[in-house]
Amino acid sequence: MSNEKLIFSKMLNYYMNKNGKTQVDLINDLGINKSTISTWCNGTKMPRMGTIQTLADYFGIMKSDLIEEKPATIEDDGLSGQEKQLSELFKNLNEDNRDILLDLAASLKRKQNQ
Repeated sequence: MSNEKLIFSKMLNYYMNKNGKTQVDLINDLGINKSTISTWCNGTKMPRMGTIQTLADYFGIMKSDLIEEKPATIEDDGLSGQEKQLSELFKNLNEDNRDILLDLAASLKRKQNQ
């Protein structure tokens, strides 16, 4: 098994578990063949990029979340759903946009505290 397949399998299983989804849910919700999903979950095969995008959309994540091992994502389980979503969005911004977002957050906090 290739490393790519193992990473995809690990991340797919992680997001399925995180979202309370089973292989049967993916079969029913996405119309994907049972044996195909099984090979993805056990790391035997990996889907094409278009299908990876479909899975990412299904879980509300980025395609890279399924094909790149991101230990920080897995370790952030103490965060709420919104906090995780904000964390992922923030990680993917460039430095200039992060600064703008931090300024905006500080401004909103000041307004909230008035």
